[in-house]
Amino acid sequence: MGGNTVSQRLSIFQKLMLGLVLMFLMIVAVFWLVYRLNVNDIQKELKNNKIAEVKFMTSQLTSHFEQVLMNTTTLSEDQSVRSYPYILVNGDQYSKYEAKLNIINKLALTSASTSWNVLITLYYTDQLETVSSDSSLSFSRFSLPVQPRDKWIIHSEDNQPKYYSILSKSYLGPIYLETRVPLDSLRRLLQQYTSGTPLLYDAMNDVVIQNSSDPLSAEATQRIIPLLQGDQGFLTVDENGTQYLLNYMKSDMLDLYFVDYHPMLQFIEPLSRNNTIFVCSIVLLLLLSLIYTLVLRRQVQKPVITLRQAIGRFDRGDYSSRVSDLNSSEFRMLGNSFNRMAENAQRLIEQVLVGELDIREARLRQYQAQINPHFLYNCLNFIQSKASVEDYEAVSAMTLHLGSYCRYVHNIEQPDSTVEQELVMVEHYLSIMHMRKRSITFSIAVSEAIRRYPLPKMILQPLVENCIKHGIETAVGPGKISIEGEEDEQQFRIVIRDNGAGMSEERLASVRKHIDGLTATEGLSGTGTRNVNQRLRLFFGKRSGLAIESTLSEGTAYLLTIQNEKEENPYAAAIIGR
Repeated sequence: MGGNTVSQRLSIFQKLMLGLVLMFLMIVAVFWLVYRLNVNDIQKELKNNKIAEVKFMTSQLTSHFEQVLMNTTTLSEDQSVRSYPYILVNGDQYSKYEAKLNIINKLALTSASTSWNVLITLYYTDQLETVSSDSSLSFSRFSLPVQPRDKWIIHSEDNQPKYYSILSKSYLGPIYLETRVPLDSLRRLLQQYTSGTPLLYDAMNDVVIQNSSDPLSAEATQRIIPLLQGDQGFLTVDENGTQYLLNYMKSDMLDLYFVDYHPMLQFIEPLSRNNTIFVCSIVLLLLLSLIYTLVLRRQVQKPVITLRQAIGRFDRGDYSSRVSDLNSSEFRMLGNSFNRMAENAQRLIEQVLVGELDIREARLRQYQAQINPHFLYNCLNFIQSKASVEDYEAVSAMTLHLGSYCRYVHNIEQPDSTVEQELVMVEHYLSIMHMRKRSITFSIAVSEAIRRYPLPKMILQPLVENCIKHGIETAVGPGKISIEGEEDEQQFRIVIRDNGAGMSEERLASVRKHIDGLTATEGLSGTGTRNVNQRLRLFFGKRSGLAIESTLSEGTAYLLTIQNEKEENPYAAAIIGR
């Protein structure tokens, strides 16, 4: 009874605050438990990651050296390299110089094929001739390096950067190949390793190679080198009370170790820091939640009144009524939903009104100019011309196509049509244009399934007329118009394409803006395409319509997309049907 009495005395907001406190305390307790259980697993995972990173860098180092040797071996088998001694003995001065430049170019290309700045030199011992990717060596005195064969040796010359060098003899002749790899290339490779402090140690030459931007101290280096035993290892090193992780691996190519030296504190410190930040954030969020709960109590009544007033204005016919200045997130979401509903309703009303005006305007244009007088004059002139030469077959064909075309256009009592009827009318129109101009050809490839779909009247003919008037007639060469259809579960498409003059990007952008606008753009032609787009959207829904693609000097394509959503806009369908 006592517990029930206390529960009844607490208000909703007081219960909310109590629940928040208990929830945050449970979160902190669970976090600490999970933290202690996962610390060891995280350290093991970090160890595995470090081993994988060192292994990757070592393999990358080995692959670079292998690529250098492979390129050098391939170069020694090149025909121009092998034939150069013969040219030196039997060729004239020009052929010698040309052959040498050719080999120098190939050496330069081979040197540039790797990310390292490799220097390749060929020594022809019988002819005492030197050819190198470094032009200064190619025209210097012959001097074969004195060093062990087929071994990577580090050279340190006065006032010269250190470099690796390997000298090998070609099995195809008395040719020696020397490949030099600057240590700076290895340092650049070390710079790619950002998760620790890397260094390379050449055990055979007793040389340490470090990143010049972040080198280890000499004392640390001397302490690390004796610890490198075997092909790989993972050790913990104590230096002045600070523990370091030492991870190393030996390259397969040469006696070269890749070493990663990293303070262990850098692994553990982020975990501890994140733990502290989390606890502080939990406390801060608890305080903010309590404050927010108190403020929320005061911010309920005002949004309700504001929303109720906006709904009242909308109910009285003020469709521009909107809700604003709602501070509460819950009521802001409700207000945004109301605003979207009001905006959609207002837009739908405006679109219906504008659509009615556009339909009436389009019908007026259609009835006033159903047949272009110039088009009719040309057809009659064609008939008279063919009759005068007694070409009665052409006269009969033109009369048949023109009569069918006129009969379809003048049948204004039946405003709706089908894809089949539209294609038949377009075929008559294109046949007339082909008879007048033999350079204009056409093809129609639309399946029987698509031909059965309903379609508003005079949809395809304005687009075909645009192809001829604005595309083919303004271009050079024969013109071709193709009409194709495709269908899926949600829509079908009809593509009308020509190979005419096309449009520039600026012109295409203006035409697209013109056909998509609710009102016509001043100073821009294309009423036919705009009416086609508006009629399709009103008849089949907002996701249907006309799209235009065009490339200058290549042609234009009109894409009619018709969705299966006619039921979504029955009022617009009724407008078109009047």
